Amino acid sequence: MFNEQDILIKDEIKKGLPSFYNELEVFDTIDSTNDYIKKVSSIKKEGFICISDAQSKGKGRNGRTFFSPKQKGIYMSILLKPNLEISESLKLTACASVAVFDAIKKNYGIEVAIKWINDIYYHDFKIGGILCVTELETNKTTTEYMIVGIGLNIHKTDFTEELKNIAAPIENFTTKVKSRNDIIKDILIFFHKYYQELNTLSFLPKYKKYSSVLKNYITVYESNTSYQAFVEDINNDASLIIKTEDGEVKTLNSGEISIRKKI
Repeated sequence: MFNEQDILIKDEIKKGLPSFYNELEVFDTIDSTNDYIKKVSSIKKEGFICISDAQSKGKGRNGRTFFSPKQKGIYMSILLKPNLEISESLKLTACASVAVFDAIKKNYGIEVAIKWINDIYYHDFKIGGILCVTELETNKTTTEYMIVGIGLNIHKTDFTEELKNIAAPIENFTTKVKSRNDIIKDILIFFHKYYQELNTLSFLPKYKKYSSVLKNYITVYESNTSYQAFVEDINNDASLIIKTEDGEVKTLNSGEISIRKKI
């Protein structure tokens, strides 16, 4: 079902969703869906979803903002209470990435690239990102709750000067026009499948296959410095196994990276 202005319809999204998603709130605009879920996390059950038609302070990694214009994208967050060790939490970002991949392929027939940790790319343009926020139990290493935030550029729009050469909507690359309601529903259904199968790592083969960094040269940025490395493999916890230029093999489970273009 597609409406000309592609209005978000709560009942349309809820139809056919697994019962795991027990409550859904849809806003016209909000500062950040992640921030909203953080505020209500103590009174909401696992599976609560917040979606907004626009965000005034959409969250990206490392304090960046996520461009969230009205009626042009998908901006949503899911509340999880998985009781995971913090070392395992990266798998949920990977699960969400593969769920977004599956939903895009189902609706548009295109295969996107997944850039570690949390970005979705197509033809070198960022079309989406996943931001997972973890709250630890007091004095423990297990999670009290997690928020999986998903942002996806869908319909054609004018990006800011800063973004127009690095980000783009999916519709720039296809003639298909799809309802955000359907795409949201598909993302949630796929994510639920992978989340239920978290221990079996059913997401991992696809995460590796469509990784843009695996078997590639990268630049790693951390602690106000940078170094070159080669990505040897992706661990079961979705961390990277890298080899630096001096031959040191390291595990990377956080940080900022860029793919190093060979000249």
